[in-house]
Amino acid sequence: MPTNPLTGILSPSARKSAYAVYAAIGLLVGCIQVGYGSLDAATPAWLKVTLAIYAFIGTAIGATAASNVKPA
Repeated sequence: MPTNPLTGILSPSARKSAYAVYAAIGLLVGCIQVGYGSLDAATPAWLKVTLAIYAFIGTAIGATAASNVKPA
């Protein structure tokens, strides 16, 4: 299992907070996208860019979180 690259940089509580903030941002951006979709309106360019960047960053967040899981 890979080691967590943030272990020496951020404390467990700081990483937990970072994951919570990332989740909250995802919820907010997702709600905005659903809102535009429910209006049958075109998705604005800023929202498309935000979703693309959010998905890209999610790879690093997920890999970091996965490296914190201890085998049973």
